[in-house]
Amino acid sequence: MPATTAPVSVFRLRFIDMARAVAILLMLEGHFVDVTLAAEWRVSGRLLYDWWLYVRGLAAPMFFTVTGVIFAYLLSGSSEPGFFRQRRVRRGLLRAVELFFWGYLLQVNLRQLPRMLQGEWDPWLQSFHVLQCIAVGLLAMIAIFGLLRRAGPWVLAGTCLAAGSAVFLASVVIANTAGPLPIGVPQWLQNPLKGPSAPFPLAPWTGFTLYGTAIGVLVRQRTGKSGGTLSPLPFLAIGLLLKCLGWALDRQLGGLLLDALGYPAQPRVLPAAFHGRVGEILMVLALLIWIEQRCRPGAPWFQTIGRNTFPIYVGHVIVLYGGIFGIGIDSWLANSLNPWQAVLGTLLFCGFFALAAQWVEPLTLRIKAWRG
Repeated sequence: MPATTAPVSVFRLRFIDMARAVAILLMLEGHFVDVTLAAEWRVSGRLLYDWWLYVRGLAAPMFFTVTGVIFAYLLSGSSEPGFFRQRRVRRGLLRAVELFFWGYLLQVNLRQLPRMLQGEWDPWLQSFHVLQCIAVGLLAMIAIFGLLRRAGPWVLAGTCLAAGSAVFLASVVIANTAGPLPIGVPQWLQNPLKGPSAPFPLAPWTGFTLYGTAIGVLVRQRTGKSGGTLSPLPFLAIGLLLKCLGWALDRQLGGLLLDALGYPAQPRVLPAAFHGRVGEILMVLALLIWIEQRCRPGAPWFQTIGRNTFPIYVGHVIVLYGGIFGIGIDSWLANSLNPWQAVLGTLLFCGFFALAAQWVEPLTLRIKAWRG
């Protein structure tokens, strides 16, 4: 999700924009390889494939978490009177509407229009995907900020952490409840929780966004008013702790909750990829903070990628999956490339969107100037 740079020093947003760039590039390469790599190369037990699959799993949690970090960081810096009159709040609400609009529009396939006119609707149109989930996350963040706008940053961060944990625990209950939820409502209302077409349901994914919100609030608290620098050590220490213990923590918390609710001992679904992933994201943030402070990388083009994740996401869905128009790379190259071809294609694919991102902001400024 792109955001306008806040009127603060360059450093305080640079590492966050770098993190957003890493998240979107991980997503681009993961999606391209997943679409194009031939089936005979998708063999569990091959070191490189298993490593790629594991790293690919970090892309979505990082994308959601960093979204919470940047929005909370910017919103925490707003000091305008009247919560809903604040520019950041209004932009957040508008962004949520845009995300819902594009999220459902990208699921349209105009090549199926004749069938749609005959009443044959593709169930995919009702899917609840990344953009819709992020939109709900933004609304949740705005609601929490609105309710606790007079509370201190530690209360706000603690509330976001508690809310994120509650979302994770809700995902455990949902995973162990048979059938779609809520019962007896249309599919498009079930998909946000547990439906037949829900690639990114609210639980656990908004939990990552809320954890990111807490991080953003604390980053603003540390750097916003006092002008202090941000140390990578707390990120690294907490990240290592969660990386080592998070997987077991997920299963333990899930098991205790199911015991308390009276669920049978077997069979159970115990998610184990939430807090461990949060730990890995914190470790990535620690590395980026260290790079920023020690190396002072002069790569504005890389930060520009991070500031334009929303148009990159929309563009890649159209180009790769044929969103809206029904014709994309997957129409020609699906499951057809060997690893070397997939790597080359990935470099070209990511390079194309990295280059396109450099034109988004100049084009936006020209459009605003033209409008007067």
